[in-house]
Amino acid sequence: MATIQRETLAPLHEKIVVQIAQEDYMPAFEKTLKEYRKKAQIPGFRKGMVPVSLIRKMYGQAIFTEEVIRMAEQQLNHYLEEQKLDIFSQPLWLEKEAPMLDLDAPAEYVFAFEIGLRPQIELNLLQPGTILEKWTVEVTDQMVADEIEYLLRRYASKENIEQIEQDDDYALALFEQVDANGEPIANGLSRELTLLLREIQEGHRQDWMGKRVNDVLVKTLPEIFSGDSLSFYQDKLGIQKDDTQATSYRFRITLKELGRLKRPALEPTFFHQVFPGEDVETAEAFQQRVREEVEYYYHEIAQERLRTTLMEKLIHETEIPLPEEFLRHLLARNQSANDTTVDDQALSAFLHELRWTLIVRKLEELSGVKVTEEDILRKANADFAQYFNVYSQKKMPEYLNGIALQLLQNEKTYEKYALAARNEKLLDWALTQITVQEVPLSLEDFKARLEQTLSHQHQHNHEHEHEHA
Repeated sequence: MATIQRETLAPLHEKIVVQIAQEDYMPAFEKTLKEYRKKAQIPGFRKGMVPVSLIRKMYGQAIFTEEVIRMAEQQLNHYLEEQKLDIFSQPLWLEKEAPMLDLDAPAEYVFAFEIGLRPQIELNLLQPGTILEKWTVEVTDQMVADEIEYLLRRYASKENIEQIEQDDDYALALFEQVDANGEPIANGLSRELTLLLREIQEGHRQDWMGKRVNDVLVKTLPEIFSGDSLSFYQDKLGIQKDDTQATSYRFRITLKELGRLKRPALEPTFFHQVFPGEDVETAEAFQQRVREEVEYYYHEIAQERLRTTLMEKLIHETEIPLPEEFLRHLLARNQSANDTTVDDQALSAFLHELRWTLIVRKLEELSGVKVTEEDILRKANADFAQYFNVYSQKKMPEYLNGIALQLLQNEKTYEKYALAARNEKLLDWALTQITVQEVPLSLEDFKARLEQTLSHQHQHNHEHEHEHA
C-alpha cells in the first residue's frame, strides 16, 4: 500500500515522498501488458496472438516504467486533493532522487517531489489611511485652440510646392549625422523625417525660407527645434533621453520633397470627419466636443498613472512571503535550464509578476468584480482607435466595434485585452477603498510631473532588475 510523507525544506517549500509497493503498480502493469498484446502487430503473428512473454521482452521495461511513474503521480495527486493544498504550478519531480526501475527485480519504490505553497496575504493598504494623489488639468481655451489647430493640420489636404514660403509648408528631409567637417559619421544617426515649418523655432525659420528640393542645411537639433518638438525629433532620430551629447550632434539635412498643407474650413464636413456619426454642426459644438476630448485625454492619463502607482505600491508594500528556491527551480524547469542558469534578474522579474498574480486573486476575492465582454471590447477599442487613427477616444465610432470584435476572435488578442480589462477594473475598485486627493495642475506642471514619474519608473525598473545582483 502506498505511503506518503511530507517534510519542510523552507517556509512554503516542502518535499513530498511517495512510496509505492509492488501491489500498487503490478496489477496495472499486467493489465496494460495484456491490452498491448491485443493491439500489437508483429510480423509472424496474427493480431492479438503475440505471446505475452514476447511482448514483455520487447516492451515490458518501457510499460513497467510508465506504470510505476503513473501510479506514483496518481497517489501524489490524490494526496494533494485530499489535503486541499494550494500550490504553485505542479509538483516538481526531484529527478536526482529518482529510483532505478527494473522489471526483472520489482520492489518498493520511493519518489520525491517538491512543492511551493501559495501564501495567504492581506491587502492592508486598502484603507482610507492610504493616500494617493490624482493630478487634474484645467483645460483652458488656449489648449482647446491648440488642439483645433492640430486637427486642422491633421485633416489638411496636401499639395506639392517648389520652395518653402509659409508656416504650413513641410519637407521630407534626410537627416545624416556629420562630423565637424560636415562629413557623414560611419554608423552615425540617419533617418528620413517630415517636419513642418511652424515646428521650427521662429528665430530660425528664415534659414529655411526659399529652400528647394535637394538643398542642404547643416545644423544641430537645438538650432531647429525647442521644447516638445525637440524631444519629439530626438526620439524619432533614435537619440536616448539621457544622452548628454545630444544637443551637440550635427546633421546634414537634405530636402527630398516639399509640400503645403491646405487646411479645411471650419464647417460641418470637417466636423464630421473628426467626429463621424455625431451631430456636430456648428463651430461652437465642435469646440465643445474638442474640449471634451482634451479633458478625457488628460483624465485617462492621470487615471492610468494612478492605477500604476497603486499597483506598484501593492506589489512592493504588501507582505508576500514566497518560496524563492522552489520558484527558481520552477523557472529553470520552464526554461529547460539547469537551476544554476536562472539569473537573479530573471528570477526578480518572475517574482514581481507572481506577487501581482497573488494580489489579483485577493482583489477578486474582496471585490467580487467580474469582467464582462463589454469591458474587454471597450479596452480593445481604446487601442484599436489609435491603431486606426481614430481621433475621438471618449465616444468611439460604431464601426470600430465590428473591427474590434473580428480582431478579438484571435485567442491571444482576446486574452491580452481580457487581462488588461481585469487589471483596470480591479485597480479602479481598489482606488475606491483608499483616499484619492485631487491635485489641480497647470499643463506645464502636469507634463513635468509625468516626465519625472516616467523617469523614476525607468530607474526603478532598472534597479528592480538588479536588486538581487
